[in-house]
Formats: sequence, C-alpha cells, structure tokens
Amino acid sequence: MTSVSTIDEGAAHATTVAAKRSERGRPRSGVSERPDLSAAEQILDAAARLFAEKGYAATSTRSIAELVGIRQASLYYHFSSKEQMLRTLLLRTVEPSLRVAERLSAEPGDTAARLYALILFDTRQLFEAPHNVGALYYLPETRGGQFDDFRHKRDRLRAAYAGLVAESIEPALASQLVPVADRLAELVFATVESVIALRADRQSDDTDADATAVVIGEGCLRMLGHSAGLDVLAHRGELLLDRIDVPEQSGAGHSGTTTATVSPART
Repeated sequence: MTSVSTIDEGAAHATTVAAKRSERGRPRSGVSERPDLSAAEQILDAAARLFAEKGYAATSTRSIAELVGIRQASLYYHFSSKEQMLRTLLLRTVEPSLRVAERLSAEPGDTAARLYALILFDTRQLFEAPHNVGALYYLPETRGGQFDDFRHKRDRLRAAYAGLVAESIEPALASQLVPVADRLAELVFATVESVIALRADRQSDDTDADATAVVIGEGCLRMLGHSAGLDVLAHRGELLLDRIDVPEQSGAGHSGTTTATVSPART
C-alpha cells in the first residue's frame, strides 16, 4: 500500500517538473535596456551594441539574449542566427537611402540639388544609426554569400550616386571633370561614408549630424565645381527632402524599415 508521504512527494515532483516546463522560452528576470522597442528591435539593438563593442566574432547569441533580458531560446523565435541579425542591420543602413535616391530621380529640377538632398539624407542616417552600425560594413564576415543582397543594394546606391555626380558637374569645368567623373563619384560616396570613421574616432555622439551633413554636402558640390550659388543649391536640396516621402527612422538601424522575419518554428 502506497503511503501518504510517497503520494505527496510524487505530487510535489510533478508540480516542480510542470513549473520548469512552463518556464521554457519565457523572458528572463533581467530588465531590458530598451523597453520602448519591440522584442525583435531590442534584439537588434543589443546585437548592434555588442557587435560594435566586442566585435562580431566575439559576440554570442547567448550574450545578446542576456543583454535583452530573455532566454536564448526566445531569441531564436525572432532570428535564426547571428548572421541574420547582422544582415538585417546592414540592410537598414542602405535601403532607406536607396529609396530616397529612387524618389529623387523622379523629381524635376537641378540634378546638383538632388545630389545634395541624397547626401544630406544619407549622412544624417549614418550619423544617427545607434551604435554606429555602418562600421559593420568592414567586417570580413560580410563577404559571405548570405550578405549578397546587402552588397547588391549598396552597389545600387553607389550607382545612384554615380549617376547624379555625372550630371551635377559644373558645365564650366566639364572638360576637366567629366573625364574623371567615375573617380569623383567614388570620392563623393566615400566622403559620405567617412562619417562612420568620424563617429568611430570620437568617444561620444555629440557631433551635430545636421551641421556635419551640410559641410559634407557642400564640400561634395564644391568638388564638382560648384561654388557660386551654393546656398541656392543647398536650399533647393532641403526643399526636395521636405517634399518627397522620406523613410521613417528606425530605432535599431540606419533609418530603414527592414523587419525581422518571425518564425515560431524554429531570421
């Protein structure tokens, strides 16, 4: 005959097992540093921070989950791997500017003003991206096949710059500058992305993004031979940005709307 104590012990054990099962996948007791963001956005923000501070290779999915305050298993509900987090972050640094470039190409008016508008938008976004996400461009891991779409879109953005640069050369200097238009396009593109290095060299993000974007925009136009009437071109560029449908800024990325793929079966 089974004793009452044995029955009680069995019931207690069953209760403990059930409680442990019910806890699987639940958030940890840790407090998130970004409670204003959705779970997927908190994961991306934490990943960007750790990639920037510790390096991509030294960052584990466990450390990302711990920073968010969730179990590692819960992280995989939103992202299948560390590579997918990096891919999402990288795409967010180029997709918004690519969309702005496409919208600007449909706008009438001075090409130099459109180029200035694109430079302003792109520079501001790189400056405002949390944790200087643009620095991730240079990771050796981004050369892998899983990042082909990022590299393709970045090349498309580069080509959009090249087209605008070629059409923005000051006519009076065309004989000198047109033969080196490709080189000028590379210089303009590199000058915009130099804000990534500028942020990395500074220990704080107190640099005025708008002021820096203006300096870079005007410098690029001067590179193409524009000096007289620069204020007018800059003003037209600002008006263009006000008129087009500019992508809304995102909490964890450059300014994009690329979202994480959610798959309970296991981005």
